[in-house]
Amino acid sequence: MDRLEFLVEEPSIAEVLKVILPNILPQGWILNENFFVRPHQGKSDLKKSIPRKFKAFSELPFTTGIIVVQDQDANDCKRLKQELSELCNQSNTKPCPFRVRIVCHELESWYFGDPEAIEAVFPHLFKVSKYKNKDLCKHPDSIITPKNRLKRIVGEYSQIDTAKKIAAQMDVNANKSESFNQFKNGIITLIQS
Repeated sequence: MDRLEFLVEEPSIAEVLKVILPNILPQGWILNENFFVRPHQGKSDLKKSIPRKFKAFSELPFTTGIIVVQDQDANDCKRLKQELSELCNQSNTKPCPFRVRIVCHELESWYFGDPEAIEAVFPHLFKVSKYKNKDLCKHPDSIITPKNRLKRIVGEYSQIDTAKKIAAQMDVNANKSESFNQFKNGIITLIQS
């Protein structure tokens, strides 16, 4: 694998990935040199972009792996992953190796998977000791609307600014979010394939 392209649903996911990917990828992978994070303006923009991006990446003179990342929101996770995978397969003429990863339910689930990161950013509003033994942190992917839950705890926040700050505090090897770990493992298996 010579290059990785991350096609993501929205700018906040892109900001998190720019910070955490150097801690996940093996040494030698450098942002905007051999791995790229391409944010989109929502699900429909991402879906429209997939055929064009696959065509462009398949014409490159080296092997490009593609990882598509989208929030689950209220969708059925398996059905959503299948739909995106089918779209990628239909668009994949060379073919380029790819993975589709669904964030269960929203990006904030990944934050709750590492509550220490939230506490580091919001030390006066979020205490790990208060939430540590609750489903909020033990099973972060089960939270239906984690964005709203985080807002109820810490108040209104800037999604982009908060994404950067929490990502900088995240321990990629200790996150309890299953969808985060599926994302991380998917990258490693794609590189090794």
